[in-house]
Amino acid sequence: MTPLTPRVYLYALLSGPPACEAGIGVCAEPLRVVAVAGLVALVGDVAEPPAPTAITLRAQDTVLRRLSAGIDAILPARFGTLVENDTALAEALDRRRPELARALERVAGCEQMTLRVWGECAAAAPHFEVAGGGPGTRYLAGRRRLHERASRVPELEPLRQRLGDLVREERAERHDRPPLLATVQHLVERGAGGRYVDAVHAAREAVAPWRVSVSGPWLPYAFGEEAA
Repeated sequence: MTPLTPRVYLYALLSGPPACEAGIGVCAEPLRVVAVAGLVALVGDVAEPPAPTAITLRAQDTVLRRLSAGIDAILPARFGTLVENDTALAEALDRRRPELARALERVAGCEQMTLRVWGECAAAAPHFEVAGGGPGTRYLAGRRRLHERASRVPELEPLRQRLGDLVREERAERHDRPPLLATVQHLVERGAGGRYVDAVHAAREAVAPWRVSVSGPWLPYAFGEEAA
């Protein structure tokens, strides 16, 4: 059987070379750092991508956490991202260099905290009347409201007031499948996780009848869609 030709497995984009040795990747391959399109990519050469199991997901997270300690920003790529070779990687990153650079700047010095909102029913959505217009206008307005609701979590308004300046950016996803109603990702300054957790615990009664659970800190996975 002909051996598979190794391809480039993209782990993350970095704000600069790591302070320590790149080490070994999830597939026991030597990791290397490649400067392409004005960006720094952490890659390994693998015949096949790792299977997305709990073990390999944790292993990749461990690799990235170790290397993130000495750099200002890390933007994890989607698990399993493969390109043919360094040339293909450079071409792909060069096409998206401005947005990738902005994404790295956004997560610089930050980590991610995750909130989950639980309850028996969701908060009532605000009702908006669409004045005038035909069926098409009303349809588009309804679609817009659905899109806006998908990224809004009114159940957390009392908590948002207490979190204040701790949160630099928010990404929210509604589920509305009781008991899980929503997942909210917050970008916070590195080292602020303890204060964030304290603020969440202090606001538990304020968000009743809904409940919140908190986990983290994590690498800024939810804020790296541009690198996926």
